[in-house]
Amino acid sequence: MGTTLTIRNLDAAVKQKLRVRSAMHGRSMEAEAREILARGVQSGSLSDTSPATTHTEGKFDHLAGLWKGRGTTDEMMRELRSED
Repeated sequence: MGTTLTIRNLDAAVKQKLRVRSAMHGRSMEAEAREILARGVQSGSLSDTSPATTHTEGKFDHLAGLWKGRGTTDEMMRELRSED
């Protein structure tokens, strides 16, 4: 028995490309989407890591240690407020 999957807020351009692709393969859009998902999962192109890890990995490395030795956040806030 299969499972039902509802995809909301699909971009109109993606929907149109799916429509064209499914017509080229002689399938319904639903059948084409199933094929795309099945191939993606079987090929291992979908990562098992969480999106947060995947999309932010290395993005903030340049900030590591930026505040080191400059005190706590509370101390920094007090210092900034005293400059006003």
